[in-house]
Amino acid sequence: MNRKTGRVNPTGKSVLLIDDEIDTLREIIDFFKNNGWKISTATDEKEAILELERVMPSLVLLDLVLEKESGFEVLTQIKKISPKAKVIIISKYFDYELIKQAMKAGAMGFVQKADANKLPSGFTSLLKGATA
Repeated sequence: MNRKTGRVNPTGKSVLLIDDEIDTLREIIDFFKNNGWKISTATDEKEAILELERVMPSLVLLDLVLEKESGFEVLTQIKKISPKAKVIIISKYFDYELIKQAMKAGAMGFVQKADANKLPSGFTSLLKGATA
């Protein structure tokens, strides 16, 4: 049960998807819904922090390139609020240095958006760690 809202999610699994192009992520959203996850979305840092505090999700999927701010800024805020938050970076871009920085900042994995459409292969191993 969520402490703040009193709502019950029967599977106990919830995901917060932070991306400024939510509409392009239908397959990711459908994958999580079809596997019993409750989905929340945010398109910028302000929405993301509000949703994080409201839902306290099991998992956060975060795009590193947001329209208004850097995904790194959002990741930093997430980790300040919830140090144990499980964050997976999703991005169109595969830049080893950015991924390395995100992992140092507390992300637990990376899925390239192009690969995310090949679900569940892009998320399967990462989700095992996220639900453990």
